[in-house]
Amino acid sequence: MWSRALELFSKSFDVHVALTSLVSSHSTIGTVKWFKCDTDVPDGVECGTIDVPLDYFNASKGTSTLALARLNATKERRGTVFLNPGGPGGAGTRLVTGRGDLFALLVGPHYDLIGFDPRGIGRTVPKTQCFPDAMYRQIFQANTVIEQGFTVTSNYSDPIMRDKLIEQHRQFLALYETQAKLCAENMGEELKYMGTANVVRDIDFMTTVFDGKNANINFWGGSYGTLLGAYLVNMIPSRVGRVVIDGVANPVVWSNEETYFWPRDFLSSTEDTFQWFLRTCSQAGPKLCPLAREVGEPTTDIQTRLEAFMDKLYETPLPVPNARRPGYLTSGGFRALILVFLERPAIWGVGSKFLAEAMAGDGTALYNLLLPDYDITAPDSDLARLAVSCLDAPRSKTQAEFPTPEMMTDVALEAIRDVSPHFGASMSWGEPDGGCQFWPVEGPERFIGPWNHTLSNKILIISNTADPVTPIASGKLVHKLLADSSALLVQNSPGHCSLALGSLCTLKTVQKYYDSGELPSEGTICETDEVPFPDPLNGVSVFSDKSKDDVALLLAAMGIRDELHSMRGRHISGFY
Repeated sequence: MWSRALELFSKSFDVHVALTSLVSSHSTIGTVKWFKCDTDVPDGVECGTIDVPLDYFNASKGTSTLALARLNATKERRGTVFLNPGGPGGAGTRLVTGRGDLFALLVGPHYDLIGFDPRGIGRTVPKTQCFPDAMYRQIFQANTVIEQGFTVTSNYSDPIMRDKLIEQHRQFLALYETQAKLCAENMGEELKYMGTANVVRDIDFMTTVFDGKNANINFWGGSYGTLLGAYLVNMIPSRVGRVVIDGVANPVVWSNEETYFWPRDFLSSTEDTFQWFLRTCSQAGPKLCPLAREVGEPTTDIQTRLEAFMDKLYETPLPVPNARRPGYLTSGGFRALILVFLERPAIWGVGSKFLAEAMAGDGTALYNLLLPDYDITAPDSDLARLAVSCLDAPRSKTQAEFPTPEMMTDVALEAIRDVSPHFGASMSWGEPDGGCQFWPVEGPERFIGPWNHTLSNKILIISNTADPVTPIASGKLVHKLLADSSALLVQNSPGHCSLALGSLCTLKTVQKYYDSGELPSEGTICETDEVPFPDPLNGVSVFSDKSKDDVALLLAAMGIRDELHSMRGRHISGFY
């Protein structure tokens, strides 16, 4: 099936001929409906749906109905910018229904903004629903390694720790096999059509519907949205318009390595971010960062106390009787939450407070972040991620090739030893990848490159110097592959994606690009206006000496960031 799809794909990136047959076979394909949103939305935002082919290579498979949200251009219209918040699992409609007015400040007044829920996600049909509802899944995962994270000690050469980690991976694999079987029973063939290549076809199709068959495709994507963007510009290079990808993940690794290898690449800047956190904590002192004991304390002292507490939790988890659900905090959960905090330097002050409270014996606030909300209406975002990643990545096909708990443990230990000593085994909590050998379906199309096409227009790539989960090396790689078809803007800051800390330099670069196509020169580095651990009492504000327009732009960036974090942060919605 894949070879057939790739053969079709290699003959031509243009599927309009196939679409002619599809449209004639299914009269609803291309049907767009707009209606009033069922929640409070910014002025001018409308919700809708569009029917697209379920399978772009087989007309008999029917349709998928994508959920949409749109904010129309307010000046002379130049086309549509499609938005993707990341994940995979993020509902793009929320970027418009929640923050469309703010995104319009970033993209400019000449474009319609359309957020869409990709295949299997949000309100798009079919959606990923392997359990009866989210609460069933949350109960299934309660007190397992999926919820608690992998527990390790600082002494990664300890053979006893390896044995314990093998047992944790044995549980992990059993859980993921169970989930995959439930997905097969409850969704069947519908799971086949949720890969990133399918989503690219949807964007191509929607651009034709909304802007015309000769129109360029415009796009903004953050985090996983950068992978979607990389797929998009390389699958349809002749149609590229204005494309911004921010917080760049490695598309070569994503599409060519099994998922349990991914942390070795994704975590290559994590320790840099951790050291940035420790350094600014020391500079802020205990008033703003309770992990520090005095202003200017050696960062090694703060790090040593954190490591000692992690090891203490490894031996003796901390009882947490007063959390929303009584439980216990493990080393795995503690490490996983630090990794989440590293993504979000704007909340390092609050995060350090919760960490310090746990180290003092009260893990309530921290443990509450670890727990799901037990919301029966919550989206099944974890399994939606699997539904995408397991169709995008290669996988072992036979039982003899399946990764064993021992193999997975050794890969995790390699990531700890060679990449991130503190968080090498911690990524699976926030990025629940793995177990794809159990996934019951393969998609009609899987794109694996090449990633170096010449594009019809240059794209803008943005990477932070210390992004803990999408390292700057990935942004540099995509820029190198696309060469003269791209420009790389580096923001000198910690955190995941440039919006992690507001930078007028970066924001105005994005504005100029969407407005005129102007790109930064090679080697451009932007500093931030926001800083970690801001002191509200020192009389200096991020808004000091800023014009009204600049204040509005920074506030827009903060608002978009909050919306993105609420979608991306597993179990941390409402905490930014």
